[in-house]
Amino acid sequence: MRWLAAFLLFLTAAPVSAQSPSFRVDAKYVKVPVSVFDEQGGAVTGLTRKDFLLYDEGIRRPIENFLLDRAPLHVLLLLDTSGSLREELDEIRRAALRFAGAFSREDRISVIAFADEAEILADWTNRFKRLKKALNKLEPGYRTALYDSLNQVVRERFRRVGGRKAIILLTDGLDNESATPFDELLPTLIEFDITLYIISRTRLVQPKVRDSARVEFLNQVMKDLLEEGDEDDGDFVDVYFREKESSLTRLSESTGGRVLFPEYLEELQSSYVQVARELKAQYVLTFNPPGESKVAFRSIRVECLRDVGRLHFRRQYHWGR
Repeated sequence: MRWLAAFLLFLTAAPVSAQSPSFRVDAKYVKVPVSVFDEQGGAVTGLTRKDFLLYDEGIRRPIENFLLDRAPLHVLLLLDTSGSLREELDEIRRAALRFAGAFSREDRISVIAFADEAEILADWTNRFKRLKKALNKLEPGYRTALYDSLNQVVRERFRRVGGRKAIILLTDGLDNESATPFDELLPTLIEFDITLYIISRTRLVQPKVRDSARVEFLNQVMKDLLEEGDEDDGDFVDVYFREKESSLTRLSESTGGRVLFPEYLEELQSSYVQVARELKAQYVLTFNPPGESKVAFRSIRVECLRDVGRLHFRRQYHWGR
């Protein structure tokens, strides 16, 4: 679609990969974080190894280890402060503080803000007052180096961190500054054994993008250039944001996390609290990969034999020893 290609180039210089995400296995086993929810969205606890089936490329594998992981966490709050968030900083501060309050003294939290580049506001700490002071330093930026910032904080902030690790990313997803390709991020996240949750503001900013005079002008120009029949593809702003949401979803779910899409600013706080509860009620399954494989990128599927609402789990790994 010529109009979609032009619009993507217009709004962002960052590439979006169409390839399936994957990760490399260097250990003798593969770890699969699993989150289980009931019909009301509450975390399901009390499950055992016998309640799960695990498949590697469609072949059932024995679950070697199983636990409800309540070990201490290192959680990094990565906050997009690019220009589109100028009017929302106070709500972001309140939501992040409520999130920090959901963790125990054994957990450690770090706060990093990014726009054109990443800035450390708080190193690893369990002191609420220090986190509050750090969040008060939030200032709006301009352009968005999302992929560069995510790649940087993974490599620099988690290099000497062991145990359970997670990144909670708040972003509008509209990367327009990064040099890091999209499909380089997931192998890095897996190398450092990090679960990525994303609170996406795409549905909050989409109406603003649509109402922009510049975008409206481009929209009309592109419609005038469309060949007959292209109208079935829908509004190009909608298509653009669907592409962004799809990319964020692939990146997050393949690590065992997921993406939340609040539609109102007031939902930010509840989104953060929901993520905190999930991190405290996550199962981890492990299995041995095959000794050899003709498939480089192998798929994972997990089933729960109990009657539950939803299941989130890591979906793919790169075979290798």
